[in-house]
Amino acid sequence: MKNLISFKVATNLSLVIFSLLALFHLAIIIGIVLFHYAPIEFLWGGRMETKNQLLGFEFISFFVTTLSIMAVLIHSNRTKAPKLKNTARICLWVLFIIFVLNTLGNALAETSFEKSFSIVTAILAILCLRQAIESRKNDQ
Repeated sequence: MKNLISFKVATNLSLVIFSLLALFHLAIIIGIVLFHYAPIEFLWGGRMETKNQLLGFEFISFFVTTLSIMAVLIHSNRTKAPKLKNTARICLWVLFIIFVLNTLGNALAETSFEKSFSIVTAILAILCLRQAIESRKNDQ
């Protein structure tokens, strides 16, 4: 795995994808709050029933995506937080597991829109695994 994808490429690519996902979730939140538009049928496998339920799940998604960005930044030493290095690495392992499961869930979703996200979550699973297996020293 280390020879297939460099740590730097995995870090940069995951930061780009996580940032785009954060913007995606933020756009949905803004659409619901400001424009009263809730694309319930396209998101969360088409299983949301109300606008408020979708909004709650999108806030959670935005928060988790932001935490994911922080884990990548800390583990890659782009944010100096040596006391959180082990926590960041554990987060990357947890994210790997979550994205593997999420890939399966997206592949089984009811909508084509959700199914297409299985590619993104599969890529994120691989990128998180690549970062998690890297043992980063605080001085690198």
